[in-house]
Order: sequence, then structure tokens, then C-alpha cells
Amino acid sequence: MQKKLRAYDQFSKKERVGILVACLFALGLLLLPYLIPPKPLPDVSIMTKEGAKWEKMLNQELTAAANNPINTVMYPFDPNLVGEAEWQRMGVPIAVAKRIRNYLSKGGRFRKAEDLRKIWGMTPSLADRLIPYVSIRHREKVFEKTIRSIQPIDINTADAEAWKSLPGIGQVLAERIIKYRERSHGFGTKEELRSVFGLSDSLLTQLDPYLQIHESSLQKIPLNRASAYQMVVKTGIPMEVAKDIVRLRQENGLFTEIEELLAIPRFKPEWIDRFKTVFFIE
Repeated sequence: MQKKLRAYDQFSKKERVGILVACLFALGLLLLPYLIPPKPLPDVSIMTKEGAKWEKMLNQELTAAANNPINTVMYPFDPNLVGEAEWQRMGVPIAVAKRIRNYLSKGGRFRKAEDLRKIWGMTPSLADRLIPYVSIRHREKVFEKTIRSIQPIDINTADAEAWKSLPGIGQVLAERIIKYRERSHGFGTKEELRSVFGLSDSLLTQLDPYLQIHESSLQKIPLNRASAYQMVVKTGIPMEVAKDIVRLRQENGLFTEIEELLAIPRFKPEWIDRFKTVFFIE
């Protein structure tokens, strides 16, 4: 011990002070991490609050769908044109339908059917069920130029090829429109197209300028033989009023003129022109 002290005494006073300061500095560096309070970690629950909300909503819907399976009828569709309500009718959870709507509203596009798998929350089983029905019209970049060259069609005389010349109409949908037209004795109004399964409101809105009904193509129906359902579909009146018309016909005999409908209490005068366009008295 004395030898060590004698070795230390060999340094000058200034050198001994320097050694002491260096030792204290080194000791301070070692103790520094323990003297500074740790920075609190970010609250992960807050950071993922929004994501957790979506995940919870999705899980609830998937659980409900598993416990209460619904037999949905599938048909060919373009995912770039389908609305939020139609996605839900095809069995897509509302959270996923909203996410698809947001994706499209921000400029996103589905280029191929497999792109459905990229949507967050789209389960593999749901994608497998939807993909076979995807029918994408690859016209996004030239749609505006193409739509101007489309020729209007008469919805009561157009054949399948004429219907297929319209954007969003394929072979299956064209045949379905024609079959419906034949069963219902033609279309009385363009709004009647909404009764054709697979024709979405958004697509009909786009095609409206190119759909026509010429008076010569109207297939009028005998009013005294028309059912309540035909009256509703052809003119858009409420079913209750259509049943009143059929009841009046049964109780008072056949109509001799269409204006007799005005005697029905719930029949609105503005409906009479619709009936004159679609029905006739034998």
C-alpha cells in the first residue's frame, strides 16, 4: 500500500488533480443513465385505437355471418362500379365495403379479379367466392371518349348485341334483360329496367342518356286483364292502389275507359298518363 502511495506521490500536484478529475468524469458517465429519468413509451392503445375499432367491427360482422349464414345470389359484376349496398348484398361485411368505397373514391382501381385479395379485411374464403364473378371492363383510361361514340338504343327492340355495345353490359346481363322484356310484354318506362336482376342503379344512371323508348315499340297491355303486379311494375304506383284497381274491376265489372281510374280515392291524377301509355281498353 505504501508503495502505491509513493508511486502516486511521484506525480505533480497538477497531474494528481487531472487524474482525479478524469476519474470523476468517467464515474459520472457510468452513472449518467441512472440519473436521467427514462422517456415514457408511447401509448400503443392510443396509436392503434382507430385500427382496433375497424378490426372489432369487422370481427363482429364476420362472426355474425358465420353464425347466421345467408344464401346470397351471385351475378357478374365490375368491382369498379359496384356500390357499397351491392357489396353488402353479396355478403361483404360493411366495414370492408366502406374500405372499398374509400379506395375507389381516392382514385384506386381494380385491374384484375385477384386485386380483391389486397383489400384489408377481405378473407380468403370471401375472395374465393367473389372472384369467379368479377367482370372488369378495361376501359378506364378511354371511358369518356368511348361513351360519346355509343349509339342510343330502343330498350324494347334492342337485341343482345346492341345491349352489349353499352359499357357495363355483358352477354349474361344482355340475355337477362331480353328474357325479362319478353316475360313482361316489353318495358313501359326506363325505370322498369331497375327490376332486372343485376342492373345496378349506378350503371343505369350512366347509361340513361343512351336508353330510349319509341312509342311505336311499346307493347300495350289490356287494362282489364292486367294484374296488380303488372300495374306496379309498368307504372310505378303503390301496390295498395294497384289492388284497389283490381278490386274495383272485380266488383263493378270491366273498365270501359281508363279515366274511370280517377274515381279510386287513392289514385293520383298525374298517374293517368302513365296508364294511357302502357295500357289500353279492349
